[in-house]
Amino acid sequence: MDWVEWIVLPLVGAVGGFLAGMLGVGGGIIFVPLLTWLFNRMGLSNAEVVKYTLANSIFLVFISGVSGILKQRKIGTLNWQKALWIGIPGAIVSLIWSYFIQQGNWYKKESFQLVFLSFLVISIANMLMGNKKNATEEKEVSIPGFRPLELVVSMLAGSVVALSGLGGGVIMVPMFRMFLKMPMRSATALSLSIIPILSIAPLANYLSTVPHETAKVAHTGYISWPYALPIAIGVAIFAGIGLKTAKKIPVFYLRIIFAALSTSILIKTVYDIFHP
Repeated sequence: MDWVEWIVLPLVGAVGGFLAGMLGVGGGIIFVPLLTWLFNRMGLSNAEVVKYTLANSIFLVFISGVSGILKQRKIGTLNWQKALWIGIPGAIVSLIWSYFIQQGNWYKKESFQLVFLSFLVISIANMLMGNKKNATEEKEVSIPGFRPLELVVSMLAGSVVALSGLGGGVIMVPMFRMFLKMPMRSATALSLSIIPILSIAPLANYLSTVPHETAKVAHTGYISWPYALPIAIGVAIFAGIGLKTAKKIPVFYLRIIFAALSTSILIKTVYDIFHP
């Protein structure tokens, strides 16, 4: 690594962490493209690039969620009961997917890109839904008791974490809004508190697994510390700032910002699929 990377990586972490705090999506939408590029430079096989990318993105998503939880606890908005009720089943599903991904090379780079692309489309559609009046007038509400549909959201979110390296918020936030009728800010806050629960099982799995191909940087399992730690510094600092900032920005503008960013990454992903 050169000095430029030591500057760029924390900046990328800051952007990802800030978005995670604002939108409850974990930040993987920023981390995945960068990590894929970094590991491709090492000459690893496509299958191993996918595993290193997933592992390090999940690590960073975990950091963003923990930072968000600490901020929510400080301001009194953390709902541990709801987070555990939705998060634990999703964590089990995420661990199962992570186990199967590491068995052989069946989960190729092309499959990874298509999964990532499909969840980007869902995110963009969610951010553009609704009208400006409703989006700017949303108010915080108390989250009602447990509902069976939350288990479906949980399992889908766990699958997203394992298969795409995103935080699961890309599924949780739109489904909380569309099916559980939560205002966006309530949905993003709950999503951010669930993300570490979804991430911890596959993260432990990647940390304890011996890679088939060794990365050219210091690593534990599939976690490459010279890449993960500088990004994590930016994530840890700015996730809480993003959560605080979200309360001051109309929801409509948050949606537009996220949709524009997602669209640019979607275009890049499509380009990579057709120009490998």
